[in-house]
Amino acid sequence: MSERVRRYFDGAAERFDLIYREDKNLSQRMVDRLFRGVIHHRFRLAIELCGDLDGKKVLDVGCGSGRYSIEFARRGAEVVGLDLAQAMINLSNQAAEGNGVADRCSFEQADFLAWSEPHHFDICLGIGFFDYIEEPSTFLEKMRGIVRERAIFSFPIRWTMRSPTRWMRLKMNGCPVYFYDEATVMRLLQKAGWSTVTVHHLSRDYLIDAQPD
Repeated sequence: MSERVRRYFDGAAERFDLIYREDKNLSQRMVDRLFRGVIHHRFRLAIELCGDLDGKKVLDVGCGSGRYSIEFARRGAEVVGLDLAQAMINLSNQAAEGNGVADRCSFEQADFLAWSEPHHFDICLGIGFFDYIEEPSTFLEKMRGIVRERAIFSFPIRWTMRSPTRWMRLKMNGCPVYFYDEATVMRLLQKAGWSTVTVHHLSRDYLIDAQPD
């Protein structure tokens, strides 16, 4: 399963990163307004929920092209970003260099469950990550074991108008995607030991602010 996800994002890395770029033509900006506003809202809210980031150690699981990692580093955090797709890691390293934060970012092509963490982290991110994970429990448990303060996760909502078309588009490209209802998300988090959980309902996603205490 992870190999299918890796292959898809190795091929889609540049297209994926375009969502976050500002140098877009008019048609691309219109598509953003119509279909991708939730991604930008999610980005802003995740950063807001984490508060002061100066000196924090952050783990970004499924870091993609590094957009969250770069912004966290710009705000003073030390960030480790992991992704299955080497193409995403290449984009992340380029972005870190271009934004002058390469000294505060470390990006690795890795499967999180097989990865040996170097230390504990204050914050863990899993944004746009559980969309592609068939069995989230083991991931949530490992994240719980290495985080001191909080984690910010997103889970795609099962019943939205766009869910069927997204499922079909990814299926046609050989990539699995999974959707959730709120009760299932809460059950997964509680089973993994996350005791304090706040759910923010976005149009397409649940954005989760979870704390281990």
